[in-house]
Amino acid sequence: MAEGRDNRTFETKVGNLIAATRHLDVPQIMVLRRLTMQDPESLRWASERQLSVVFSVIVTKALERYGPARLKEARDRGFEPLLPPDDGHREEDRRILAEAALPLVGSAPPSEAQATQAGFEALLAQRLIAAPPRTARLAAPIKEPPPLFSAQLGQQDRSPQSKFLPAEPTVEDDGKPFVDFPSLFDDTLCGYARQILALFAVATPLEGARVPFMVAPHFADTYEDVLRRYILPPMRRSRHLQTLGTSYNWAELGGGKLIEILQAGEVNNPILHNWDTRWTAFRPVKGAKSKHLREESPWQLFREDATRGNYEPPTEDHLTLLQDIIRLEIDAIAKCWREIGHLYQQEFSPNARQEQARDGALRDGIMKWVARLPDHVGELLAIRAHFELSHCDLNYLRRLANNFGRTEQERRRAAPFLCDFVQSRGG
Repeated sequence: MAEGRDNRTFETKVGNLIAATRHLDVPQIMVLRRLTMQDPESLRWASERQLSVVFSVIVTKALERYGPARLKEARDRGFEPLLPPDDGHREEDRRILAEAALPLVGSAPPSEAQATQAGFEALLAQRLIAAPPRTARLAAPIKEPPPLFSAQLGQQDRSPQSKFLPAEPTVEDDGKPFVDFPSLFDDTLCGYARQILALFAVATPLEGARVPFMVAPHFADTYEDVLRRYILPPMRRSRHLQTLGTSYNWAELGGGKLIEILQAGEVNNPILHNWDTRWTAFRPVKGAKSKHLREESPWQLFREDATRGNYEPPTEDHLTLLQDIIRLEIDAIAKCWREIGHLYQQEFSPNARQEQARDGALRDGIMKWVARLPDHVGELLAIRAHFELSHCDLNYLRRLANNFGRTEQERRRAAPFLCDFVQSRGG
């Protein structure tokens, strides 16, 4: 069974779990953990050990949101406030919470431990909490499966060699209080799009370099402006989304539930259906004159901002890419960018503990991700690497572009952004 599991399916499922639990309380997460561990369908894409590791990370992140004071109070009460209703698994849940919380707040002092002896009696009998204080297991971070969680949870590589790695944007909740469903809907979709675009944006373009819109530092601002003007308000007026707005307790579930619905698939998806309908309205009809007035269409807005920001604006030909931005997976792209950084380091700047990678390792890594990720993602990250990794100069990009086809026509069809950028730079 383990050999047949698909890594990409595993990563997608883990990403969905993280998104779905981001706004859940600890008792709800513990219930979800138990249901997932007992679900035969879950064991098709992950082993019990992998699921335990996944939920250990999720529980630890949820406990961190409580803060030290509240967490210490829960610890001193035997974690009773964080336990779900008694269903015969409370001691197991208590053990899991204790293992996750002890690295954050430590064990209770002797006097407090005596005061809560009754609540911990079963655990102490099993020697699950009375572990030796010098054990390394309690304080060690969870390391399996690497490097998936660092990309998904936004953890930065702080090792000495990290100075050679490209910067990786964090993916965090914006923490805005719930106001109403329309505000939550707009903020969630705009926030998700910003996180995606942050994975492509270069920090500082070279002087005179006219980059593709997806790589431009401030394109996310204009894209959000287009969403809030032209896309999201008509979507919310649709019958499907009005029904969705009354179907859940959004104050409790928050934007994580919207992301879960967004990523649930294409069939009968109320968000994607209405999203596609709005973008399709801006697609030119062959043989007919455009009926869009300037204030009703985003293209003029894109062109004006591109002139100010010195980037190549999107046009009607790029509508599919603009439409698919929220279909891209943050964790998969972040993992790709992180691997590009590691391969770059190993090939061009290995440290004393690393064996230098063979020539072409970075190129092969980029081409691997080009094949695995949706159209244009790999070539756009290669352009970002040109600005942030010194050895990825124009000659490197030119050689990389040659791997996309034997003829100029084949290369331009497979990697249009990369070919246009190389040509604009004199390549």
